Amino acid sequence: MSSEILNARKITPIQYCILILCFYSMMLNGFDILIISFTAPAISQELSVSSQQLGLVFSAALLGMAMGAMLMASIADIYGRRLVVSGALIASGLSTLAVFWIESATQLMTLRFIAGLGLGTMVAVIPGLGGEYSPMENRSFILSILVAGVSIGSVLGGLISAWALPLFGWRNLYLYAGIMITLTGVVFLLVVPESIQYTLTRRRGIALDKINRTLRYIGQNPISELPAESAQSGEPATVKSLLTPRRRSNTLLAWSCFFMAFASMYFMTSWLPKLLVESGISAALAIQAVVILNFGAITGTIGIGLLSRWWPLKKLLIVAFALATLLMLALSLTIRSTDDTMILWIWLLSFVVGICLNGGFGNLYTIALTIYPAQIRITGLGWCIGLGRGGAIISPALAGILLGVGVSSANVLAFFAIIAALAAVFTSRVKAQEMV
Repeated sequence: MSSEILNARKITPIQYCILILCFYSMMLNGFDILIISFTAPAISQELSVSSQQLGLVFSAALLGMAMGAMLMASIADIYGRRLVVSGALIASGLSTLAVFWIESATQLMTLRFIAGLGLGTMVAVIPGLGGEYSPMENRSFILSILVAGVSIGSVLGGLISAWALPLFGWRNLYLYAGIMITLTGVVFLLVVPESIQYTLTRRRGIALDKINRTLRYIGQNPISELPAESAQSGEPATVKSLLTPRRRSNTLLAWSCFFMAFASMYFMTSWLPKLLVESGISAALAIQAVVILNFGAITGTIGIGLLSRWWPLKKLLIVAFALATLLMLALSLTIRSTDDTMILWIWLLSFVVGICLNGGFGNLYTIALTIYPAQIRITGLGWCIGLGRGGAIISPALAGILLGVGVSSANVLAFFAIIAALAAVFTSRVKAQEMV
């Protein structure tokens, strides 16, 4: 296993390069996920795209991401992490680049679906690959930084878009972003070696030679013999393997964790500005609350990962989701009767909710990677993300329905606090271990 092959503490310059490239790829992923949100008003105006058509474009991208995470990521457990990540980067880059030439909403929807396939694949595969090249002692912390790359990319992407759109127009933004992502895919293929765990479990007949070449390349000591073969090393990378009798309960609990965490997190991201405006806060201040929520997400994802060096990650996530529940209830009580004079308190609550809720969600990736062996690890994470994303799709719509039938903003927020509490409950039941 990796703990027997890679030095548990040492990290070499080449390993740093691999991890930096993984982090940069996750940042580009975060930017590409939200580029349609940044450019939607300009596209709608130039191409006369209706709100209904834009809604289909958003849904196509989300559907592509879910399918990429569940189906395409499984290929990484069959054909290798390196090729799949490179292919996903190139596919999403080229489809993003091609938006430069679109003339209709149908073309845009098709290209965003293809980009979504690549983006969903990357989100599922890159954390696993990065974790497999991280020393055991700092693995959870490194994984938290990789996952935080998506949020960092989203924030930086928003800042870059706000500056670039008036100067260069929306078409050039897609062109330059697509070129950067495509080139990153090529560099990834040239620089990053295949996963040692994948080689060990799927290419065992030629594994010793290939693993030693990889170890020399990254500056680690070669090995004289392979670790003992696992009884499941030839296990097929399918959803059926995730639902064997001995794994079924843990898999269903992990899926439930991701679903509840996705649902509560996307509700906050999608609806917080609207809820605050209806409670009497100005639109500009309400939008700033969401920005602060995202900064909290970055802080929480990295901070919880850092704390996991001293405390068990599972316990940290239970506490994080439980605190998120209490903080969302506090925010619910605050907005029942408020105005702009309460904005500092609302900003503080939003920031800490981001730390606990979004930060806890970001570190769920590490939990998911620990509960499956290397030969089905990416398949397991991919299905957690893909099915969990159903919560991201359902929760904003459910919130809209609740508001539409007359439920108050404060009570809707309290309802989704219960969803965050369920994330804590399901996390407490998952049987997690060290990723090897």
